[in-house]
Amino acid sequence: MKNWKVLSFLLVILLFSCGGEAKKTTAKEEVKPIADQILISDFEDSSKELITYAGPQSKIEAVYSSEQAKSGKQSAKITHQTKDWAGGLVVVEKEKGDWTGMKTFRMWVYGSGSNFKFNIDLEDAQKEQFRYSITDDFKGWKEFVIPLSDFKFRTDWQAPDAVLNRKLDFPMMTVQFCTANLGNFTLYFDDIIIDSK
Repeated sequence: MKNWKVLSFLLVILLFSCGGEAKKTTAKEEVKPIADQILISDFEDSSKELITYAGPQSKIEAVYSSEQAKSGKQSAKITHQTKDWAGGLVVVEKEKGDWTGMKTFRMWVYGSGSNFKFNIDLEDAQKEQFRYSITDDFKGWKEFVIPLSDFKFRTDWQAPDAVLNRKLDFPMMTVQFCTANLGNFTLYFDDIIIDSK
């Protein structure tokens, strides 16, 4: 009888210890961020090209400007006259393209109160694009802090040679920080940062 009690006790301990191990192995490991922050652009280096593209019915201009600056001496000034599609972008430098463990996209925008909508499009290593839309319903500087999970797979257009798997594949290629389908407005952009918080 005594031996049976000891055996039962040992069996209970064994079951609990196995259960604990199972919990440990099934718990989701949190991915460690690659850095605290990654500065994509502060628009201080005028030698870096501000790339634009536009449809046949649209015009867009992107220039470095000292008219408005949230920090430093200048920002990117984007002027849209858009009836079909247009956008401005920066190329993500290779060493800044790994966003492993990063959580938020931060950017300062100087609004004009036009009430037109513009988009931020992120292009990943497979040319797949993810979008977040903003309405220009404010005036002056405003910081946007956007969880990367809020950027949604574009359903209106994807490049024909894009690999579509609905997830961000690193390294990231471009940040298209002011795309639009309709509107006449001027906006300023500063300090595009990818944050671990």
